[in-house]
Amino acid sequence: KIADVAIATGTPAVALRVVDGILAADPRNTEALLRQGKAQMMLGNTAAAETSYRRALAIDGRLDEARLGLGKIWLGSDPVQAEKVLLEVVAHDPRNTAALNNLGVSRDLQGRHAEAQQAYLQALQYQPGLPSAQENLGLSLALSGKPQQGAEMLDQLARDGSSDRRTRDNLAVALALTGRTGEAGQVLQEELSAPDVTKALAGYRALQNAPSR
Repeated sequence: KIADVAIATGTPAVALRVVDGILAADPRNTEALLRQGKAQMMLGNTAAAETSYRRALAIDGRLDEARLGLGKIWLGSDPVQAEKVLLEVVAHDPRNTAALNNLGVSRDLQGRHAEAQQAYLQALQYQPGLPSAQENLGLSLALSGKPQQGAEMLDQLARDGSSDRRTRDNLAVALALTGRTGEAGQVLQEELSAPDVTKALAGYRALQNAPSR
């Protein structure tokens, strides 16, 4: 419980101290391993988190929470492998919105935007209004040749107060892809310097020429 509170309040180092003590006495405690993996993820220690999740699965192969953790880690390095493990989670629990949302991300990263959007829509079917799925769907639409539709969705999220910096960055991408670079720049300048805004817009324009599948 102490570890859970520490994770919930954004103090993963405290959680690690607690679970490390538990694991020293009981190395096969899967609940502690899962929390260890989550805390390591919060600290950016993805290699250590992967080790924790793998250890948990080796002890109990039914732990889809560990599979989901691995899927999130692998999104940054191997989206194909991430998709595989996330599909395993969805096979066991078709209504797992976190798995469906991350499944969509894995497909977007592979350029398979239509399939990604199906996963986001499934997540929204089971949890209507899920901001992360809406945001990912908006960006996916923008990248798949529907920037206006994506921009409208992301703009609505921003207006509803559900936005963070990532949402605003994605809105800027969608706006730039519609050709509204001035508006995109206005969104970006809230957090970036003028030279960085120029660099970001140049990168967004390059996306218009990127191939999609």
